[in-house]
Amino acid sequence: MKTIKISEAKRNFTRIFARAKRGETIILQNGSDYMQLVPCAVSDPAPIYPIGAFRHTDEEVAMINAAPIDSGPLRDK
Repeated sequence: MKTIKISEAKRNFTRIFARAKRGETIILQNGSDYMQLVPCAVSDPAPIYPIGAFRHTDEEVAMINAAPIDSGPLRDK
């Protein structure tokens, strides 16, 4: 574990970033305040679909509307 003052971290951030990325524990110090620099996992962003990507064709709408209504198990008959 390495403690680095903020002034040094500003000058050598790329090198410090690479060390943290390799898994080394880096502690940044600013006076009496401390912060740990650690790598984090970022998930892929949610896909963006164009407007209308989920529209049904007229034939699909007619088929859906023609389907019998299911009362389901929770409804009274």
